[in-house]
Amino acid sequence: MIENGDLILNYLERLGVKYVFGVPGGSIEPFYNALARSERNGGIRAVTARHETGAAFMADGYARETGRIGVCCSTAGPGATNLITGVASAYADGIPVLVITAQTSIEKFGRGSFQDSSCTGINTAEMFTHCTRFNTLVSHAAQLEPKFLQAISYAISNRPGPVHLSIPLDVMRAKVEPHRINGTMRAFINHEVVPSQEAMQLVLKDLADKNKVTVVIGEGAAGAIDTIISLIESRGWLFVTTPRAKGLVNNFHPLYRGVFGFAGHDSALEALQPENAQRVVVVGTALDEVSTSGWDTSAIMSERLIHLSSNSEHLSRSFMAKLCILGSLELMLKPFAKLLENNTFKKSLVLSADERGLPKMVSLANRDKCFSQEGRIKPQALMTKMSAICPDNTRVLMDTGNSFLWGIHYWNCKRPIDFNPKKTLFHIGIGFASMGWAIGAAVGMAAGAKGKPVVCFTGDGSMLMSGQEITVALQENLNVLFVILNDSSLGMIRHGQQLGGAEQIGHALPTVNFAKMAEAMGIEAYRIETMADLDKLDIPLLLSQSAPCLLDVLIDSDEVPPMGARMKVLTGAV
Repeated sequence: MIENGDLILNYLERLGVKYVFGVPGGSIEPFYNALARSERNGGIRAVTARHETGAAFMADGYARETGRIGVCCSTAGPGATNLITGVASAYADGIPVLVITAQTSIEKFGRGSFQDSSCTGINTAEMFTHCTRFNTLVSHAAQLEPKFLQAISYAISNRPGPVHLSIPLDVMRAKVEPHRINGTMRAFINHEVVPSQEAMQLVLKDLADKNKVTVVIGEGAAGAIDTIISLIESRGWLFVTTPRAKGLVNNFHPLYRGVFGFAGHDSALEALQPENAQRVVVVGTALDEVSTSGWDTSAIMSERLIHLSSNSEHLSRSFMAKLCILGSLELMLKPFAKLLENNTFKKSLVLSADERGLPKMVSLANRDKCFSQEGRIKPQALMTKMSAICPDNTRVLMDTGNSFLWGIHYWNCKRPIDFNPKKTLFHIGIGFASMGWAIGAAVGMAAGAKGKPVVCFTGDGSMLMSGQEITVALQENLNVLFVILNDSSLGMIRHGQQLGGAEQIGHALPTVNFAKMAEAMGIEAYRIETMADLDKLDIPLLLSQSAPCLLDVLIDSDEVPPMGARMKVLTGAV
């Protein structure tokens, strides 16, 4: 006989999961007992976060890197409620995460037991209803296996996202007969949706005589990105990316015009104007504020739009589009196969950089500041320098706030030709925009990246909120470089208040030496006050060691991040 906790881990092992991120407690103890048995046998390991929100962020990062489901868990009561922000972040970004929370024993429901979070206490299961794809209380031992399998099917469907199982202590501890688990797990292969042939014919006919087409690549284009780029090259079309998809392409491609949307580039907006784009083909993304630059009707949101995605939710706001097609992107591109065979552009492709090494065809704001060496460090120069010296396969995460504003605009991805087409190199948790997301997600990503370089940019506000999670990277011997943008303020709030004419309140933070804080935790750290200090460091060497490192970078707090599109929404201009 085995316990239900062992049964869960047996299934997760078949799905390729290596880690469960969480914080132990009394009601979740049977699951941790199963994890201990698993670890002794060389199976799935428990990684202990410092806070349950961090555990959910770690599961998010692990899923992004590996393409497998991320797993996080907590005990009853506050353990479960602490998870919710991280789970909501995964939900907003469509990241497959299995969330397991505990309950006290069923017979104790409603009797005022310690950390009672049942339907007769603080009902935590109900709290997960609106931030999960599937959410259920497992009330009987016999329910666990079918509900677990149902949850997995939701998590990794064509509309991926987190799923939640609330499992009472006695149900998790219940004994079950060991039985054969299907080793191939074929039921969980993501079956492709065949696009409408009639709609495809309409698209082919419509695009046949269009010379000026701009393609907007979204995060859902992962997996088909090589074919999409080949099609773009064969037709000489221009392309841009949404903020989330920046890391799917090489930013020096001569047909690339930058990021459109949140903190994007003027060259991307220009490429989408009617005189440059008879048609706008949007691939694999939702029409939200972030990807449409605040629903700008001069660019994507027009009758020129052709919207393609395998995720039906992406198409839900495309009512103004000329055509919308639901289905596998790879199957959609099959009709172009013969055209792609004769892609002469690829043979003559030369990456496009200017005399100073920046993407030539992308209009960067304040371009000269990308090379500023004087005084406090310019964020533009920091992003430019770091993206130039980090290895081409570096996974970079930009945290909520000024970090992702500067990163979206100034980080230059040099995606290697042979990089896994299902993965991206640039990550933002911008759907829910949780402060501190990148810190935990970087730990989870490094756990799945098997020694590949991972860099996390975060602000001093996020560091004060969630910085303790860097000790998990130390404990797990993970090579994450944490870069703190230190300006003694909640920078995005401060600049937003100034730009919007609001009262200046609530943004000031104390002056903190994060290098000393990291050293007190046993982590290698450096205080960076000038660009000359940064030049002295061997960044590739720091990224190659099996341990975290922290750079406390004092940035020029007067530099205003590229947040014009966001301000239009906040001030009611759109």
